[in-house]
This record gives sequence, structure tokens and C-alpha cells, in this order.
Amino acid sequence: MKIDIDKTSMIPVYEQIANSLRDMMYGGSLQDGDRLDSEQKMCRNLSVSRGTVRKAIDILLKEGMVKKIHGKGTFVSNPNVEYSLNDQLMSFAESLDNQHLSYTTQVIQQELRPANAKIADMLKIPVGSQYLYLERLRSVADDKLMLIENRINITLCPGIEKVNFNNISLFNKIEELADRKISFARSTYEALTIGTERGKILELPPSTPALKMQQAVYLSEKEPVEYGSVWLKGNKYFLTTTLQRR
Repeated sequence: MKIDIDKTSMIPVYEQIANSLRDMMYGGSLQDGDRLDSEQKMCRNLSVSRGTVRKAIDILLKEGMVKKIHGKGTFVSNPNVEYSLNDQLMSFAESLDNQHLSYTTQVIQQELRPANAKIADMLKIPVGSQYLYLERLRSVADDKLMLIENRINITLCPGIEKVNFNNISLFNKIEELADRKISFARSTYEALTIGTERGKILELPPSTPALKMQQAVYLSEKEPVEYGSVWLKGNKYFLTTTLQRR
């Protein structure tokens, strides 16, 4: 395991170590389940202090790139999660279920809010009328994977503000209360940094890369029922699609 550092660089040595290890993981020379060199060995090979090595490992631990197993060492941990962009509209919960991944959902905020001009336009409701704001944290194997922010048109699914969403699918509950199926969604994807506020929730540094999905969900062409954002850990989620040449 060859780690390159430059002690004359303005980049702190511990960040250089973390960057080098991360590059090896993304490049494939370190695979899921591989054991990293011990802290003592890295200290000896790099001629750095143990505190410096620990800072580097702590960065990767917070990013979910490695995990520590007591008495055994530090191992690469990269259980990437897939989300398909093919024709079928599927919630993230349904996607995780299809991959047989156990997950937990924690409601952070659930409250009625007055719609500003942007939300009113997206949900096709009057400015100032109420909508349900729902913010949830979803974790897989104790890894905080995504932050979900939903804005829901309560006139189309009355009573939804009273639902406990810690263990209930939003799409399923919308269809139940609206008494009809969701028709389609329009989505956009953008690569961003996670930022301070969301980084605190996902336990990530503000500069961590993230994938943001913005999505409007419709019961019909003129009936948007939900407008939301999903912030995904950039090093954990990958998107797949099938394209046909015409």
C-alpha cells in the first residue's frame, strides 16, 4: 500500500494521507473488505506521528469509506447503493427493498408551512396556503446515506400531515390517501457539496461531494402532489440507466 505525501505542501499531511487512500479505493487498488496497514506501520513508512495517521483515518471513517473492527483493524467499507433511472418510477425506499438492503428512517421535521411563491408554483397551490414539509434521514447499516426533503400538497391527500413516517413509504401513503396511483415524476440531478447544515445531519464535512435529486411527483399532468429534494452521499450512491439507440 503506497501512500504519497509531500511534507512541503500547504495541504496538511493527514489530508494528503486520506486523499491518497481514497484515490486507491476509487481506483480499485483497495477493494471492499481490504485491510489497511496498521497505524504503526503507516507511521513508520511515512515518518509521521500516530496522531496524523489517526486524523486521516477519522476523515475516511466519517465519509463511510472505511470501518474499524475491534481487535482486527481498519477495513475498506464501500457498500455502494444503486438507484435505477429506467422507465419505472420507484421511491428510494422501494429501490432499497428491491436490493434487499435493511434501512432505517428517522423523521427530523414534519410540519405544516405556508407556501412561498416558489413552492406554491411547484405544487399549484395559492401563495400562503399550507403544505406539509417532511424531512427524513435514511440510513443503511448505520451509515447515514441520504437526506430527504419533501413538500406535499395536502389538498390532494388529506390527513397526510398526521402520518408517522418513521416506517411508512411516502409514495404508498400518498396513493392511499389520494385514492389513486401516482402517474409520473420529473427529476433533475446535480453534483454539489453537501454544505454546513445538511453536512451536520449526515455527519459529513461541508465540502463533501453529494448528489442532489430534485423531483416533482404528479397524480396527473395538472396535479403535482409532491416536490422534493434528496441529498445522496456522493461516495455511496450510483445511478444506472438503460439507453436504446434509435
